[in-house]
Amino acid sequence: MNAPEEMDPLDALLREQNTYIDDGGFTARVIAALPQRRRHSWLRPALLLGAAAIGAALAIRWLPWESLPPLDLSALLSLDFQVLTPWPSVLLVVVSILWAVMAAVQWDD
Repeated sequence: MNAPEEMDPLDALLREQNTYIDDGGFTARVIAALPQRRRHSWLRPALLLGAAAIGAALAIRWLPWESLPPLDLSALLSLDFQVLTPWPSVLLVVVSILWAVMAAVQWDD
């Protein structure tokens, strides 16, 4: 392993020179060429939340909640597929709605 070097004179010189280097207006031209920030930054998250709300309403209306078998510890331990088969679809719907809500809440333009 290399021994720690003494302070390199070139490194010290570069650290001391923290001045602006004239670039002939290059930085200003690049900043001016960047696209403007969108004004309707609230529209996409609002649409996503609305779609998630509609999805939740449709899931509540059309999923077969009454015919779902009870999910208890004995059914989980016995691995009875007649009990466990309907639950992944319910879980998938709930997770996708939660994912849409989290995406809308954490939206960053």
